[in-house]
Amino acid sequence: MAFDHSSSLSFVEGTFFARLRAAAPDEWATYVDHPFVHAMADGTLDPARFRTFLIQDYLYLLNYARAYALAVYKSESLDEMRECADIVSAILNTEMTMHFSYCDGWGITRAEMEAQPAAPELMAYCGFILDRAQAGDLLDLLVALSACLVGYGEIGLRLTQSKTTVREGNPYYSWMCTYADTGYQDLVRVGLARLDTVAARRGGEARLPELTRLFATTVRMETAFWLAGQPPMVTGTN
Repeated sequence: MAFDHSSSLSFVEGTFFARLRAAAPDEWATYVDHPFVHAMADGTLDPARFRTFLIQDYLYLLNYARAYALAVYKSESLDEMRECADIVSAILNTEMTMHFSYCDGWGITRAEMEAQPAAPELMAYCGFILDRAQAGDLLDLLVALSACLVGYGEIGLRLTQSKTTVREGNPYYSWMCTYADTGYQDLVRVGLARLDTVAARRGGEARLPELTRLFATTVRMETAFWLAGQPPMVTGTN
């Protein structure tokens, strides 16, 4: 299917993240526009693939929370510590609850998710992020986490605004709406502002070449995560 690229996150422009994304255009384009995304848009994605994705996403969220817990340690002020601690709380107490509720609609229990092993791609991705969290500073960590934060928002917004997306009877449309929703888009805005502030404080401009390499690697690993542990693509009606 033809994918409409006219929609994007306009508020990204002018941010430090925009500099990173512009320096890795091929990696970013592949991340937000691959066959898995297309199959969600037209409703032909094999439900087994989506269930695998949801389970792996739960396992990723656990490590996402761990990374932000390390961000508390890496923070240099009380305000930074509080911001990062609030994010950890939101992941564990709000986003996890939402994820459990959504997965329940797909017949996936918490016990089933907890019993599943992490796919090799997910292990590599989380290991990389946690390594940067420990070896680098707060700016390294926020750059590594930005691909997931912004990418989900861009994918959700593009799909819900695309004229080619199937809405009626599409079992994946509610997922798209979750990340296109104002609530999630506001989280992206807050994350971008936080990255701008930390980049200004910690020499982001001078470090742009190394941070770009970090960002490009993270985006490639995020893309691989979407396909982690997936059976072969099968298209057809659900």
